[in-house]
This record gives sequence, C-alpha cells and structure tokens, in this order.
Amino acid sequence: MIDRREFMQYAGAAAATALAAPALSAKQVPTRMIPGTDEALSIVGLGNSRAFAAADLGPASRVLDTFLQHGGGYIDLSGSSRFTMGRMIAERGAEQQTFLANYLMGQNPDQTRAEIRQLQSVQGDAPLDLSMKRDVADLGNRASQFRALREEGLLRHVGIGRPHKRFYPAMMKLMRDDVVDFIQVNYSMMEADAAEEILPLARDLGIAVVINRPFLNGDYFGIVRGHKLPEWAAEFDCDSWAQFSLKYILSNPAVNCVLTETSKAEHLIDNLGAGLGAMPDENTRKKMREHFLSLA
Repeated sequence: MIDRREFMQYAGAAAATALAAPALSAKQVPTRMIPGTDEALSIVGLGNSRAFAAADLGPASRVLDTFLQHGGGYIDLSGSSRFTMGRMIAERGAEQQTFLANYLMGQNPDQTRAEIRQLQSVQGDAPLDLSMKRDVADLGNRASQFRALREEGLLRHVGIGRPHKRFYPAMMKLMRDDVVDFIQVNYSMMEADAAEEILPLARDLGIAVVINRPFLNGDYFGIVRGHKLPEWAAEFDCDSWAQFSLKYILSNPAVNCVLTETSKAEHLIDNLGAGLGAMPDENTRKKMREHFLSLA
C-alpha cells in the first residue's frame, strides 16, 4: 500500500516544479479496469474545469502536469477545451497515457465525422477514446450511426452523461439496448439516488461508470466548512473533507472513475490522494452518509 503522507510530500514538490514533460513515478493513483477490456483508468479523473474551458494555460498546465505525473488518465472535455487540452497533451507526448472523453455536437453522420476528423487533427490520428453525448433521445435515435463510427475505427467507446435522476430511465434503456459502453452520472452523499438502480445495472451489464458532481458544484464544502473531520476517517486513510466525499463515491463497487474539476494543482493533489490507501466498507459508508447528513 502506498504511504499517503509520502505521496502528499512528493506530489507537493512535483506541483511546485510544474515539470513540462510528465515523469511517471511509483506514486501513481490506482486504476480500475474498463469492463470487457484489458484497459484500466485512473480512479480519479479530471472534469472540464474553468481553466480548461477558458484556455487559461498557466493553471491548466500546472493541473495537467500534476495529473500526468501521478498516472492520471481520464479527462472530460467539451467545447473549445477539446482543442486546447488536445494540443497540450500532444505537446507533452501524453496521448497514450490519457483517455479523452469528447462531447460531440454534430447533428448528423456527416457533421459527426467532420467533427471527429477535426478533433483527431489536434488529439492524434488514433480513434477517439470515448464519444460522449448529453442528449439521451438523440443518441437513442442515432444508435446505429454511432455503431457504424465504431466499426469504421473513428471512435472506440460511446457514452451518455446527464447529471440528473430524471434521465436515469432513458439512460438505462440505452444501457439495456447495448448502445453505450460508458455512463456518466451524478452520485455522492448529497445525491445518492444513482445507487438504487442505474449503478447496479451498469455493474450487471459490464458498463463503465464515471461519476460527476462529487462536491455538488461546491455546495458540499459550504456544508462541511467549519466542521472537523471525524477522527474515525483515519481508519480509511482520509485526511480531508474532499477525500471524505471522493472515498465514499469510489467505494461503490460499480464506480470506475470520479471526476474532479479544479484549476489549482494543490486541490488536485488532495483529490488524487483520495484514491490511495484503504476504502470504507459498506457499514462505514452508511456511517459516513449519516454523519454528513447530520451536518447538513
């Protein structure tokens, strides 16, 4: 088991130096396998942060370098950040390490193919790792088109992502109809509904699960601010409130990766630390949620 304090000391030094070329080290965040493949993803990923979306290259570079230095892989991208981050990853020669989830906007097969080709010109000529859609109905109607894109070798995986439980029934239909390889949903101690049906279904069907909104857009920190972390959190190697939420999420057996959005390398280091050490068991998970709800 990796020593958490050693990791934090090393990671702090790495972030401070902000090396331009990522160097792999023994201090890597753990990975979990993508169901049905021999490929693994780091269990903590990067969401589409403000720095990425605004092409704020200083903070974006520091976050990306820190992420890569510690074995990070999954990066969620939409809009212009697909091109900004694609260029930055190519400059670092990190195409093989990263797993990019691109949200596609094309409304028909020709537009989608053109969009993929445009992304490949920046991200590399290989098939896109993951094509994500937000429009559940549109993906259902175009399922055969996305299957054809996979068969043509333009993309490897197809996913659907909506952070609201009202979309779960339609998403589960896509899952049962074998349209998607990935789902991205909201799940945390504040939003636990996904654990009832959609996460167990994903596990049963062998569909990869990526979690968004681990801090409910910052509302989580407003609730825990001013409260001490319970002493028993040390039993599962947790030493911050951010890790308290992330470890709760990651201890669900259906979850492959949790996304964190940050423009600060020091916050990313804390987030990555949630992947290290012990994870809470089911009884501890219940205790965690009860404790959090008592604060809320």
